Amino acid sequence: MKNTRTRTCRCCLIPTTHRYLSVAFLVLALTLLNGEFHNNNNNASSFALAEEIAEATSSGEGIVEGNVDVDADVDVDVDVDTSGNGNGNENENGNTVEDATESKSEPTATDTATDADTATATAIDPKSENYWGWDRIVKGDKPIISNGNIYPPSPTEKWTDCLLLVTRNQVMWHCPDGNDNDNSDDPYEYRRTILFRTEGRLRGAFTAPGTDKRRLWILDSPPDYDVIIELDTVTGEIYQVLEIEGTVDGHDVVRIDNVIFMVDTRNGHIVEFDLPASAEPYTQSSIELGATLTRDEGYVNIIKRHTGYTRQDHVNNVAVHPDVLVTSLHAGRSLKTRHSALLRSHAEEEGRELNVETDGFAPVKNMGTMCHGIAFWKDDRTGDVRLISLDSKSGSMASVVVSPGENSENVVGTRHVLWEPDLNHPVLIPPEGIARKYNNGSNIFSKGLAVQNNVAFFGVSFARAPPLRATVPEMLLVAVDLITGREKWVRTVRTNGLINQILTESYLGWQVQLPADMTTIEMTYHGAGGSMVEVCDDEIDDDDEASKEICKSFEGGDNKKKCRDRNNKESMMAREVCCACGGGDVYETPFMAGALDSEIMKVDETVEATSTFVHTAECLESNGTTKSLPLQMKEKGAARELSNFEEDLKYVLKHICNLDVNPIVNKLVAMGKGEDNSLDSQFTNESQFAKGNGIITERPHVAKNIKPGTTSMQFIFSSKQVDQIFHFPWLDEWLPLLQDAILTPLNVPVNRIIRMMFANMPEESTINFHRDLNTWVQKAHRVHIPLITHDDIFFLTKVHEYDEETDEWEQRVLRIKSKAGEVYEFNNALEHAVRNLGRSRVHLIIDWMEEPIEDSIVTKVNPGDICAYPPSSQTLICAPESGEESEEKDEL
Repeated sequence: MKNTRTRTCRCCLIPTTHRYLSVAFLVLALTLLNGEFHNNNNNASSFALAEEIAEATSSGEGIVEGNVDVDADVDVDVDVDTSGNGNGNENENGNTVEDATESKSEPTATDTATDADTATATAIDPKSENYWGWDRIVKGDKPIISNGNIYPPSPTEKWTDCLLLVTRNQVMWHCPDGNDNDNSDDPYEYRRTILFRTEGRLRGAFTAPGTDKRRLWILDSPPDYDVIIELDTVTGEIYQVLEIEGTVDGHDVVRIDNVIFMVDTRNGHIVEFDLPASAEPYTQSSIELGATLTRDEGYVNIIKRHTGYTRQDHVNNVAVHPDVLVTSLHAGRSLKTRHSALLRSHAEEEGRELNVETDGFAPVKNMGTMCHGIAFWKDDRTGDVRLISLDSKSGSMASVVVSPGENSENVVGTRHVLWEPDLNHPVLIPPEGIARKYNNGSNIFSKGLAVQNNVAFFGVSFARAPPLRATVPEMLLVAVDLITGREKWVRTVRTNGLINQILTESYLGWQVQLPADMTTIEMTYHGAGGSMVEVCDDEIDDDDEASKEICKSFEGGDNKKKCRDRNNKESMMAREVCCACGGGDVYETPFMAGALDSEIMKVDETVEATSTFVHTAECLESNGTTKSLPLQMKEKGAARELSNFEEDLKYVLKHICNLDVNPIVNKLVAMGKGEDNSLDSQFTNESQFAKGNGIITERPHVAKNIKPGTTSMQFIFSSKQVDQIFHFPWLDEWLPLLQDAILTPLNVPVNRIIRMMFANMPEESTINFHRDLNTWVQKAHRVHIPLITHDDIFFLTKVHEYDEETDEWEQRVLRIKSKAGEVYEFNNALEHAVRNLGRSRVHLIIDWMEEPIEDSIVTKVNPGDICAYPPSSQTLICAPESGEESEEKDEL
């Protein structure tokens, strides 16, 4: 906010602020004299206007009326998280708004006011062609379409229809329905996959007709221009990139048949352009369905720029009606949202915002602050038509009645809070320290809204200012039943930034065609690209509890006025020592986006990204074969060509499925834990000898330099050349359980397994960077099944990428984080290492071949046998007494 200033008025020598207040109450008095208070609603509306003028002018913000910004600073980047506005269930007067599904209490004055003039006060005849009140917009038979909502909804729309999530740098397909047992309420029984990932700033998408449902146009908004990208959803390939000339900072895009509407936030326009023809082989088929060839190569065909707003209005979303464009605006420094409209028939030079006096249209001004998303929903119980949006600054979802039903007790402007966040949810708790600097008072932020079949979907995260919104590693995806007001589910999604838009299947027109090989790997990139950010600590002694309480009292909410109070000793102190008031000790530190960022700081390596897995019970491809990586990328030298996890992940890592490993863990535990409550004692050679298994002696080089302190239980082992396969004594005992729990679901029979073992890493043990070598590596798929694990396990792999600018090779490190039962294949021809910074970890590791193994090369190991390589030999010998240990440098 600006400081209140005293300026000289030509008419009177009084402070500007007082002058505006006088004008506000003069307007109110004239309104009273003119007899315009027909009922309590209009009375409330006029008082609300006076309060709004007084509030804005006392803060020096100015009043936005139409397109004129009176006495307001130019706000270049208004899409920021600023001071909080209190709990999401309070209106502008601080009055609690009760949910209409639970209460029919009379709304408060501010809640019933959508503008200074309500629809009932307009002189425009509602039957006139010039009348554009909300009731005409929402009650006719004409559709209103936004990217997350079609109103009225399609009769075939289901709440379990799949969604498309557009995050800052990803396009994700998400299916709420169950894929295994049709249990939609089970948080694990659903699917999602990443269709596209980029370093850009994605803001929306729409489908391309005539492309076998496999082409998707995506809006990308780099810093100084906007483009749409044609993506093949099956292959992930980009076929076209078309610029939208003259636009900057596009925030939303909606397709209506063969016309596209895009929000040009920088210029305050809604840009209308032709649906572009798709690239070959779909060019002609898309034209036959209404697409148009571009006139200028590399640019879309612009039809019209719908004007009427300014840059200061910060247009955020658009919903398209055949006659009007409904918009959400974050106008002014307060960022309080108004939902307004433009008439589509206006010429570019005549564009203006609709208003009560001329059009009978009253913008909705009481939805909240920095609202995102536009959706319309009819409550069939009352007949009310509600505008639904996210009150982003509080993280809540709200609705405002724009057309009451005949039997409803609500009136135009009644606001209801439909959902509020649980501030204690771990995903909504920001990293320590930096939160003070970069959420600036707002704790939670919601964005991305879709409504289909009486269920609303939206994203919620901890708050971040625009420069750091790419660093939100994950969001909650929430589904709320609008009829009951209850959550259907809440899911954590690795988004790598905010969810900008959620697109419904009914809006898209069809379910997009998906890749045959859908990835269930999610990547979280660390450190905001290496950003250093300022953090702040209160400059208070540890034992000074009184000062701590003073600083705490200034945190949260709109504390600026309190901080500036020059007559308050606590305020004066706070400005010196409290971060909340601009004091304290400010310094720079690497940015921590969340828990995964904090975890990777525990290891010495600079980790670029962490991969995690989405739950899936589908272990096989559609043809019944086991999911796997291509073996050709394990051939000699091939793995060294991999240089970029973004492009080469399909050769590095494959999430297969999730399995229940509890029966295996229970059998391991039944063998007995040691005094340290671990299974380490069961993995010693002595224990295995005593209980009838055989062992393999680790070569000195491997034991000392690569895998110090690690142990294993062997079931199957091979020679380096895979000309010998050894079955160990414990295989017979464990095989029935392993087949039921692991091998049968993976469709991996024993006669294709060349190595299988329980691999144990005791507490604080390590496996140093190495590549697995020899023929067996190139012939087999290496599968990991975590049995006992924790968050302080760091499975790392790295590639090397050539940087042309520095003429040097850069090391890129990926962390593979897995939970118990998350089965994955890893290309062990790549360099890899494991750091165990916590308790013991146990994995089941299987190496399997695509062709069966001949029985003639299989040998049974006897209980108590020791297997080893004689010096300078490629042949593994298993006997009661071991030979001399090998000094070879390569691995088994």
